[in-house]
Amino acid sequence: MGGSESRQRLPLATGRGIVTVLAVLPLVLAGFVVGYGVGSGDGRFGEPIREAWEGGQGTVDHRPLAASFTATGVEGRAPDAPSVLPVGYSDDLGIAVAHLQFAVDETTVRPSHTAELRLPIAVPPDSEGMTVEVASVHPVSCLCSLTAATAPPYGTVWDAVEVNSSTTEIVFDVTGAINAPGRYGFAITSPDRKAYLELEGAEYNTGPALRTVSEPDTPTGPLPPTAPAPTGPATSAPPVLPSDAPSQSPSASPSGLPSETPSGSPAPTDGTVPTAPMDPAGSPAPTTDPTGVPGMPAADPTEPLPESGQSEDQLSVCSTGDKLVPTCGALVGVAPAAHTSRVKEDELLAFEERVQHTQQIYHAYERGDDRVFPTPAQIALTEDPANPRTLFINWKPQMANWAEIAAGDPETDAYLDRLAEHITANFDRPFFFTVHHEPENDVVQREGSGMEASDYAAMFRYVVERLRAHGVDNLVSVMNYMGYLKWVEKPWHDQLYPGDDVVDWIGLSGYGQSLHDDGRSDFGEIVDQTKGDTAWPGFYHWVAKEHPAKPMMLAEWGVFHEEDYPDHQAAVFQAARYQMAHYPRLKAIVYFETPADSNGGRNSEIHLDDGALEAFRDLMRSPYFDVRLE
Repeated sequence: MGGSESRQRLPLATGRGIVTVLAVLPLVLAGFVVGYGVGSGDGRFGEPIREAWEGGQGTVDHRPLAASFTATGVEGRAPDAPSVLPVGYSDDLGIAVAHLQFAVDETTVRPSHTAELRLPIAVPPDSEGMTVEVASVHPVSCLCSLTAATAPPYGTVWDAVEVNSSTTEIVFDVTGAINAPGRYGFAITSPDRKAYLELEGAEYNTGPALRTVSEPDTPTGPLPPTAPAPTGPATSAPPVLPSDAPSQSPSASPSGLPSETPSGSPAPTDGTVPTAPMDPAGSPAPTTDPTGVPGMPAADPTEPLPESGQSEDQLSVCSTGDKLVPTCGALVGVAPAAHTSRVKEDELLAFEERVQHTQQIYHAYERGDDRVFPTPAQIALTEDPANPRTLFINWKPQMANWAEIAAGDPETDAYLDRLAEHITANFDRPFFFTVHHEPENDVVQREGSGMEASDYAAMFRYVVERLRAHGVDNLVSVMNYMGYLKWVEKPWHDQLYPGDDVVDWIGLSGYGQSLHDDGRSDFGEIVDQTKGDTAWPGFYHWVAKEHPAKPMMLAEWGVFHEEDYPDHQAAVFQAARYQMAHYPRLKAIVYFETPADSNGGRNSEIHLDDGALEAFRDLMRSPYFDVRLE
């Protein structure tokens, strides 16, 4: 179990795939039947936000329409109203994810507002620190359809906090998620595979709340007349703040996660302070009829206005948006028949037939010679309307070292200009692109070598900026790190990053059994591997802390077949299907298929035995990968 056996435990009994809820109260679900659509993807985007969303009160705590959880270790539907909401991993539940749904409308929220998801903790983690994240999900019409296997894929990750045994409340900033009247779903997750906590449920109208703080609408008419200024002596002095009032806003913690208030809640990082009056218990004074539930639809509602933004309709179908980032879910891809002389485009089609799923990303490797890309064969793969695909071009320049390229090497410049001309004339679809993937292995950290870590960052920037300056505006850049943990301990590792303005995605190459052939590696180790007692938090944690605005990609991943561990491939593929629940930032996975890798000739092909092939097919059937490539 994730915590001590002596503490208060989750009031659930699990067995034979059945969840028995011992403490259940009815949960008001009126919002499901008063006109807020389920989000069928019919494009109901109503009036402009400011016209459709007017009025609204000041500070409102919206109580959830639904508050429940899914667990990978338990079959069956989500419970209706559990007294606690588990998050993280425990032996009896597996991976638990809390799901919350709220309704907001023009009577409670104005267009200009902030929003916080406030989650009191019932049982804190007993680990030193636990990372917890919040992501948007499509709200389900009925909890009867919510299971671990059918849970909606994750959308945008809005915030992450680190909690410990003294934390009493989690506060997430979800301002960006609430931008129109409608119904909103959130998933509360943790990437920590050995940590667990329990949030308070929605009993007695307490527990989770979506707190919105609206700013007054900007007046559009003439200002009302003001009273004349007094002419006599002043009768009172301006109010004086207490001597211990804060003089500056709280700051983020050095880790990049929000710092905590003395109560254990993350401190605001935007400099705002509560403006609503507080009652003696410390809660905002009611802004509506105290007999009602703030944020819940009225008992006899008028016809609500259609949604006009990021509410449920935008997450009803997962599709790619700007920079090929899926609105929800994750893309899949493959680098087929690597380290062979086979025709890669033919091998891609064979791989797709084998796994019974279109691979939306075709990963191709190019070198800086006379050949420009994409090639006609590569472009043809992206023009199949029945199987939408994009390209991931991995270019490794050969003309000069990193420092010389960054300084404007003439031969490289000539090639880049010819490449830009080719791309702009022949290929206008967005595509993934990286320069000299996995650079760690080629770093020569010696002054004047031209191959220092900072030289790589400068070279990457130079290439991307030159291509963009010459009209290649469909390039989606990927910084592709190596998965070997010996490199993250190098003092120069942070110097490799080229900068947020020239990096759109952060990629990782990771392999099962690449470091220790013990037959026990799982998908979580590939995504977020740590090493002993070192300070490295794992790649997923590192991205969440250092680059929270960047989507994450497994730019290469694979599982090697080992005679001594014949079931290992199947086990990792099976684990990946449910361990995706840990990683809402992971927006693409690209398999590296080879009969003989460059490190000992290991084989990562998935069809060497029927069990591994069927497990990979099951992975491809996951709803996480049901994404429409636009």
